[in-house]
Amino acid sequence: MTNEEPLPKKVRLSESDMKTLTREELCTRWKQHEAYVQVLEAKYAELCSNDVPGLKESEEKLKQQQQESARRENILVMRLATKEQEMQECTTQIQYLKQVQQPSAAQLRSSMVDPAINLFFLKMKAELEQTKDKLEQAQNELSAWKFTPDRLPHAPHPHSLQTCRTNGGGEG
Repeated sequence: MTNEEPLPKKVRLSESDMKTLTREELCTRWKQHEAYVQVLEAKYAELCSNDVPGLKESEEKLKQQQQESARRENILVMRLATKEQEMQECTTQIQYLKQVQQPSAAQLRSSMVDPAINLFFLKMKAELEQTKDKLEQAQNELSAWKFTPDRLPHAPHPHSLQTCRTNGGGEG
């Protein structure tokens, strides 16, 4: 049927219509009913013919998507398992390193030193710090004197050397 023709309507007959209608009227109503059924069957066939390939195509796409999702999930599960294994190995290694760093009681006893030796080490440390301070001061004083080719220090006058010796230079 085309869009220009009016669509047939559903024919309804009650029991009283069946008793009162003539044979010709019943036949007319039967033909109307048949036309209505044919229109419905045509629509159903059209829907089935249009939807079946579309549904099959959608079903194939859905299956492909499910397969791809399953494959991705498997890859991610494998990656997760690998990362968990690496994490477990790292945890084991950290525990081992912590255990190795902590000396045992026997190691501590063997490394303990005599208090007199400890006092000697403390004095040596203090002397070392003093020596470092003196070295730093000497380097600072030397850096204050910048010797350049333009500014060479003059040789001391011989008379000034004698004055230094007589005025309290330690030797003399």
